[in-house]
Amino acid sequence: MPEDAARHFPTATVLLDDRVLLASWVEGRATHRLGILNLRTGQWRVLPGLRGMLRDALALSNERALILTDHALTEVDLTVPEVTRRSTAKIGKYNTYLRAEADDVVAVGNSAAAMESLISLSSMTLLKRRRQSPLLQEPIPVDAAREGAARILHRGSGLLIAATQARESAPQRLLVLSAEDLSAITSVDFPLGLNSANVVSDGLIAAGPDIGRARSLTAIPGLIPRVSDSEARPLTALVHTANESAANLLKKSARRNPPRTIHRDHRLEPGDELADVTARRLTLENCVAARSTQRHERPRISRVHVTDLEFQSSSLNGAVLEDVTVDGLRCPHGAGFLFGCELRRVTLKGRVRGLILNPTLDDPDSATTARYSQWHRERMQDPEWMLDLTDATGDITIRGYPSRFIRRNPELQAVVTAEAAHTLDWRAVDPGRSSLRIALHELVRSDWDDVTLIADTHAAYASDDLRYIQQLRALGIARPD
Repeated sequence: MPEDAARHFPTATVLLDDRVLLASWVEGRATHRLGILNLRTGQWRVLPGLRGMLRDALALSNERALILTDHALTEVDLTVPEVTRRSTAKIGKYNTYLRAEADDVVAVGNSAAAMESLISLSSMTLLKRRRQSPLLQEPIPVDAAREGAARILHRGSGLLIAATQARESAPQRLLVLSAEDLSAITSVDFPLGLNSANVVSDGLIAAGPDIGRARSLTAIPGLIPRVSDSEARPLTALVHTANESAANLLKKSARRNPPRTIHRDHRLEPGDELADVTARRLTLENCVAARSTQRHERPRISRVHVTDLEFQSSSLNGAVLEDVTVDGLRCPHGAGFLFGCELRRVTLKGRVRGLILNPTLDDPDSATTARYSQWHRERMQDPEWMLDLTDATGDITIRGYPSRFIRRNPELQAVVTAEAAHTLDWRAVDPGRSSLRIALHELVRSDWDDVTLIADTHAAYASDDLRYIQQLRALGIARPD
């Protein structure tokens, strides 16, 4: 899988007619890919354009397949590969199974739902909805249960393959038992969970539920005698060829779209400093800064220049940022809340998405909250500038940092003082679709000196933001700059 394949996107891995193995992942920020592994040649092919992650699949005639994803039912020509037809209407979202009902009918549904949809293959349209029959789970033999089996993954080719947890995402073991006497043949630990196991050639290929996190499939060769099939290759040879094929595809993809560098699960402890770093296309995932009891021990980031930075479930709250330049910043899913940071000569450039800066750090421990508040008051006595926004655009919210510490672009940014907010009639100004008025409501309820309003020129309401700032200036509510 690509180095920057996104995590936390559960998927299925499906074997079609012992000839093709399907898997899916998210590439970059939101592009779904379908991986098609030819089990005869060991060659991978990649199909873009999926709507969601792979959930199930059915083999059709003429080298075609029906692919069920989170948001669609798609017919794919596996020889090209390409999407030939797609249906999204009236089948619902997040379905989990696909089942052939007749020559021209398939059932689509979610195992946790009460209803399922019947789809015509010839027209790819909904025939009707019906109450689904209870899904019968294969009983677990007593001897297999003694070995720890909690979920049957496969039975056939003289093997019973099971998982030791009913929940796919739980840490567990893969059990390979003899179908004849249920004696243990081998077992493999899957600390990141286990979704499926399929018999391929003389062994099996197993996959976790989050391929973006595991970044590979697991092959276990030599479990069964090879079938006398001239097309079938030993699993060891198949894996070698498949890995070479995947490496070549990744090289080609990297030339077109260089992968992001991802740092995961890092923690800056008290006294730690990250310094003298230059990076491009960087993602911080689950990275945090620890709280400090002494001001000089606050985690510090110094002399850092990053182009195209992304926060994913990360928080640098309470850290000291000094001589930091970020050219392009993306903070999805609420990752852009930076509270209690001490800023010294921090420059933002390019487009910024979802950043909210607030000097207040609210900690469950009241003593910690008070300590960081005192450090902020001490920083306010230092005239050194904090933030440069002159070349930044986008979705930026500044709370509580006085404008005298901020370098601004007056064409896109304006300052309203607390005195103006309390004495002038800014409520009479129609903001249209602009949300900048919210900052003025916060200003009158706070002890801030002023607030910096920043128009988001990339938003659908950009003209409303700019017009609102112009009106505030015309009425003397915002400073003329």
